[in-house]
Amino acid sequence: MSHVLVGARVLIGLVFVVSAFTKLRAFAAFRASVTGMRVVPPSLTGPVAVVVVAAETAIPVLLLAPGTPAAGFVVAVLLLLAFSAGIARVLTAGTTASCRCFGVSAAPFGRHHLYRNGVLAVAAVAGLVAAVLPTGAGAGGPAPGAGPAGDAIAAGVAAVAALAVIMLDEIVGLFRAPLPR
Repeated sequence: MSHVLVGARVLIGLVFVVSAFTKLRAFAAFRASVTGMRVVPPSLTGPVAVVVVAAETAIPVLLLAPGTPAAGFVVAVLLLLAFSAGIARVLTAGTTASCRCFGVSAAPFGRHHLYRNGVLAVAAVAGLVAAVLPTGAGAGGPAPGAGPAGDAIAAGVAAVAALAVIMLDEIVGLFRAPLPR
């Protein structure tokens, strides 16, 4: 398996499993944040919240199941595009909605959420390409360093990247916090 595919599966899978779990754990707060975004009519916020959590739950399952990683990456890209459209609309309207992206943070939406989604979408597209291309395509065989050790390194780097994505609001908050006097 290519290192890109391993890394993308771990990054996208971890991000969405944590996102779905934390939204389920604080579903009322997540649903309220969907209402606060004002991107769908109030009567649809409940169903939209359920669909988001269902899609986020499906992504890691598809990425893990044999023969379905490409579908998982497609769902991830579509969901990230939908999220980005909603965030862009919130930012354009000046709505002070909070991002319950990972369930617990009440940080308001910002441009960094769009950047984050863009990076994740690029990773998902790279994973999709790696999932549909035959192993060693265009290289005449396996890449140097291919094998379990390379895959483990790719998975480890992707797990650290996933942690950074999950903690993004806290990281941004550190740099926005006023300095103590």
